[in-house]
Amino acid sequence: MKHKLQTHFFLTYFFMALIVVLLYSVFFYHYTSDILIERETKNLRELNSSFLTQTDSEIRELDDVSINISYSSLIKEQLSEWTDTSAASDEFRSLARLFMSINGTNLNADQINLYDYNGYLLRVGTKTNIYPIDLDSLDWMDTVSKNAGKKTVSLPYATNDLKTSGTSSTPPTWYISLYRTLRNSSKEEIGVIETMKKCSSVFKSIMTYRRRTEHAPAVYIYDADGNMVYPYEISEEEHAPADYYSLVSRQPGNDSVKTLGAAGEQELLIHNTSSYTGWTYVIVQDEAEVLHPVRNMMRFMIMVGFLIAGLCLVFSYMTSRQLIKPIRKLKRVIHKTMLDTLDENNKAELSNSFAELEELNQEFADMNVNLKKSMNELLDSRAQELKSRNLALQSQINPHFYYNTLASIIVLAEKDRKEEVITICRNLTRMMRYITGSSNAPVTLREEIEYVRKYLYCMKVRFQENLNYTIEVDESILDVPVPKLIIQPIVENALKYGIDCKPPWDITIRSVITEDCWRIEVEDTGSGFSEESLKMIRERIRIADEQPGLPELNIDGLGLLNVYIRWHLHCGEQVIFEYGNTGQHHGIVAIGRCTKAF
Repeated sequence: MKHKLQTHFFLTYFFMALIVVLLYSVFFYHYTSDILIERETKNLRELNSSFLTQTDSEIRELDDVSINISYSSLIKEQLSEWTDTSAASDEFRSLARLFMSINGTNLNADQINLYDYNGYLLRVGTKTNIYPIDLDSLDWMDTVSKNAGKKTVSLPYATNDLKTSGTSSTPPTWYISLYRTLRNSSKEEIGVIETMKKCSSVFKSIMTYRRRTEHAPAVYIYDADGNMVYPYEISEEEHAPADYYSLVSRQPGNDSVKTLGAAGEQELLIHNTSSYTGWTYVIVQDEAEVLHPVRNMMRFMIMVGFLIAGLCLVFSYMTSRQLIKPIRKLKRVIHKTMLDTLDENNKAELSNSFAELEELNQEFADMNVNLKKSMNELLDSRAQELKSRNLALQSQINPHFYYNTLASIIVLAEKDRKEEVITICRNLTRMMRYITGSSNAPVTLREEIEYVRKYLYCMKVRFQENLNYTIEVDESILDVPVPKLIIQPIVENALKYGIDCKPPWDITIRSVITEDCWRIEVEDTGSGFSEESLKMIRERIRIADEQPGLPELNIDGLGLLNVYIRWHLHCGEQVIFEYGNTGQHHGIVAIGRCTKAF
């Protein structure tokens, strides 16, 4: 017995919809879970790295104060006299002021202690005084002495010794100390420098994050011997945390580890070890907490899926005979439609169809023709817009250095240095011809570097022996096309802000080539970018990316935003544009291009 089309259609789509919902639910759960785990792992790695960087910065401040004291010749000159003075003497106050000046206005260390091997302790900071002390009672003294001038960082410890007020019932304050031996001018050890900082300051970034973040992951810090550094204070009501150090100490680098927690739930562990302090940072997050959104979403998706499946089945049952065949024909036509065939006759031949479907078929054919025309117009308009925008951006480069160059020519002429006047004028003429050229086409990197070389020569004439520059660009990339005046603004910026220190000043232009990318780096020997400048540049680049157009391009007189916009127009998604400070706190800007889009 044959079934009716409606019955067959209904039963077929009912089971198909049921299977699709189930398969989609399973796929959705596993796929989304993997994405969430991967995303959370990445976020935890970045968070762990941030905690490590900020904590190292706090310890480094203690280390800097300790180093500055150990190298201070003024302190070494006064050390022979300070044990014979009282806390009220002018000599002691002078020495204390010297310690405070080294500590800085930001008070990098809460307390500075100097232990003299003759049995005296000088304290400057929260408490400032001098008194005798039994060095044998200090259990850390032998370890510090064995390190021979290297830093020794203590575990957190609680003390009331530095409290200036309060009762004996006041909870003690937790500190971390950094120790370093002190040598005199004859390189003989004469004592130990101790710089102290509150744990609440050292671990401020971690404590603030956990306080402000709901369901924040647990954070643990261990020293090189596996001793817990953070959390540094565990109340009696709290259980001792699991020994995560033994789990991660066998894992290299910043890897993720999955383990079973005390409650039997999977836990995600991210760890990283500081090369500066040797501390291991571990972040622990319950996997159930990560997957909580997807589990809720699964329940909702299953309900919605079944509802949609039921509605679709009812609709398909009612309209199967009248719609299935012509719709399938339209579907085949639409599926075959490509961008290069939009202007062809894509009208389907429908038989026994409704008038509405015939109208839809005709409108689809007409739409293909109109869409093809509109796309051609849009592409032409977009191409013209990009050309105009690039030309407008290039025209905003302000070669104001010509004023200074002309002034240098006058000085050279007055000194009767004719050869240098001729050379600089010839360079200036070629530079003017290069800048004022009417062509909007890209130039080669070779031409741009040659222009920069002439520019730096002019600046060398102006600053004489105070300015040195080096240009080292690999021959293999010199024929790469680049926008005109793309490197000179970076060099001009480096020159302007790289001479804010004592001469001589150095400008270095070099190329870096890897398998998939190349880049040009411009580095100066100035004081580098300030945090305010970096923040402002990032914000304006963000605005330029979100609001394409022709924004105001000067950044306190710099042309970095101009360079970024033009270089981004030229390279698209393959663009490399980086800026910041080197390890020596000098400014560096790099542009380049990858042969692969990421």
